[in-house]
Amino acid sequence: MKRRPFQIKDVFIVCAILIVALGFRLYKINTPLADFHSWRQVDTASVARNFARGGLDLLHPRYDDLSDTQSGKDNPNGYRFVEFPLYNAMFAITYRAFPSIPLEVHGRLVSIFFSLIIIAILYYFGLSESGRATAIISSVTYAVFPFFVFFSRVVLPETTALSFAFLSLFFLYVSQVKTNALKWTLFFLSILSFSLSLLIKPTTIFYSIALLYIFFQKYRLSFFRKVEPYIYFALSAIPVILWRMYILKFPEGIPASQWLITSVNTFEGQKIIFFKPAFFRWIFFERINNLILGGFLTVPFIVGLIKKQSGFFYAVFLSALAYLLVFQGGNVQHEYYQILILPPIALLIGSGITFFERNRKLFVHPVLLFATLLF
Repeated sequence: MKRRPFQIKDVFIVCAILIVALGFRLYKINTPLADFHSWRQVDTASVARNFARGGLDLLHPRYDDLSDTQSGKDNPNGYRFVEFPLYNAMFAITYRAFPSIPLEVHGRLVSIFFSLIIIAILYYFGLSESGRATAIISSVTYAVFPFFVFFSRVVLPETTALSFAFLSLFFLYVSQVKTNALKWTLFFLSILSFSLSLLIKPTTIFYSIALLYIFFQKYRLSFFRKVEPYIYFALSAIPVILWRMYILKFPEGIPASQWLITSVNTFEGQKIIFFKPAFFRWIFFERINNLILGGFLTVPFIVGLIKKQSGFFYAVFLSALAYLLVFQGGNVQHEYYQILILPPIALLIGSGITFFERNRKLFVHPVLLFATLLF
């Protein structure tokens, strides 16, 4: 499929969408950390606060829980080796520069900044692969829908990691149509972005599927004989491998995580949920249908999924689906785990609604269609 060019008017459209998105995310930005998943947000913020107080020791992140609850081992130093603390360091630095603003506001502002990057990239992908209507609807969906807004401003590292993952997709995507020095600059920027994404949140590795598709789209059957994909993934993986090897020296700071694949924690203890009917009900009905899509966007989402369209959209969706099917326990246990699947959902919603608009004569009067989707 021929890529559609980014024009001057698209700059104005993106800026307008970003302003609206920023307005939604700044609402009550100074509210205390007492909202959804406050326990996880407080743990993340405490690492940043300790950085601000004691210096940016990225190799020894600490939080305020000295118990053995997370790892099963006594943790007198309060080590917190969940992810590489780049996100925490970012808002620790801004907090030290502007200490009159509460720490949690700095954390939210960093998340908001990276969510705006995701929105802009969604617009670019939607425009390039499908058209301006898909671009606008996809980015507006991410900009204003409640689940997207809330989890774009929480004090959690997921949005930052997701933004770097989509920056890696963006740089690699653009590099395929460039030549010479610019191509290689974009190529290595993509590697850097993906390596940072993996450091912050290793679960973004599932977007390797979409990255592989970009390589395959360019090289086709000669894909396996090209050196670029091997260089790309080797260089991207080295930092996170070194980090994971390093943190093994501090087992007391590594929370138990084996259950995230197969189990959920209940009042009766851990229960296996792996590929059981309860998993599919919780994820695809309760979370995606009810919480994320609000019910009325489910039809456009399904239409966007089943209609013939860009292979790139399918690759991005497959990345998200693989993540859901591997980390079944974590996704059922925690709503914030679904942050990583929000961009492909937005793209498919945009594609589905665009399909309705372009084929409105096959369905119903546009006014009735809009009212149906709205109510």
